[in-house]
Amino acid sequence: MSEIFDSSEATDPGGAVPVPLAGTHVLLGERDPGTAERLAAALREHGASSVHVVDSPEAFLRAGGAPPAPVRFWDAAVWYSGFGGGEGSLGPFLEEWRARHPGIPVVVTDDAPSARLAVAALRGRAADLVERSDPDGLAVAVARAVAERADPLGVEGSGQGSLRMLVVGAHPDDVEIGLGGTIHRRAHSGWEVTVLTMSGGGNGGDPALRRKEAHRAAEVLGARLLMEDLPDGSMADDRSTVEAVERVVAEVAPDVVVVHSESDTHQDHRAVHRATLVACRKVARLACYQSPSATVAYRPNRFIELSEVDVEAKLAAIAAHHSQAASRWYLDEDLLRSTARYWGRFSQTRYAEPLELVHERNPLLF
Repeated sequence: MSEIFDSSEATDPGGAVPVPLAGTHVLLGERDPGTAERLAAALREHGASSVHVVDSPEAFLRAGGAPPAPVRFWDAAVWYSGFGGGEGSLGPFLEEWRARHPGIPVVVTDDAPSARLAVAALRGRAADLVERSDPDGLAVAVARAVAERADPLGVEGSGQGSLRMLVVGAHPDDVEIGLGGTIHRRAHSGWEVTVLTMSGGGNGGDPALRRKEAHRAAEVLGARLLMEDLPDGSMADDRSTVEAVERVVAEVAPDVVVVHSESDTHQDHRAVHRATLVACRKVARLACYQSPSATVAYRPNRFIELSEVDVEAKLAAIAAHHSQAASRWYLDEDLLRSTARYWGRFSQTRYAEPLELVHERNPLLF
């Protein structure tokens, strides 16, 4: 099976509002003709100019580098995991795809996406994992992947190179808990993400071990880790703390900084929050993530949508903190996943992480 579904529509039914996939070309790997037609129809309804269907892994890989005329390039590809035997072959297949066709995002479909398959998709750097029976959900996922590939911040004509985000935490595992999904999402859509951890977390265990765990967690998320050595449990928002953050801000030149909230019962979190506010007074946007110790006064006003892959990456990064994961109630996987589900309701998505915006000089960021 090899077929191109064309669409000349680039607007909504009223003909006025551009739709998410307007003008895009999508390669669809699907072995069932009926399913292929349903998925292609949904992609066309969301504005795709063409959808080219192939029904084998070999044809999919070939077509990735040789789009049929008049298509010159693919904006995204959709791959059915059942082609190659499921989760065991998904990672290697995605690695081969990236090697042959770097830069073309792949959304994976499956009849019943599992956590194990999500991990395989994560390791293969898939853009998303969606149910095969949800054509509209697939179209939304493809539109998101295309948008993040073209302009990961959503700032058309910004003229910038890679966008930079700095995430600051008082202790190892703080940023993973509060913003791990967003870090993964941004890092894998082209952002340069730096994590700054202000202590080795000596009150929670062996600092040397916790540093190793923190580096592994950052690697899982695709971020760079920098660590200071402030005293765990007695941090202050004094000049030395401010200067420690300022040094990293000067090096990274972030477009966005995210840190603990002021509305937090942990004294270290509040101190790092206040010091970061001073150090980042000239940064275009600063926001706060939610810690387990945040109070009911934490009031998020931005919600970052997460895919299943982003959530699995967050859980994997937190699991990298082995010395903490078994003994901390707030690191329970079910709690972390249900929290992301809860915040998703505010952005009408399955999963999300909340942000409390402090200031912004560029309202288009995030």
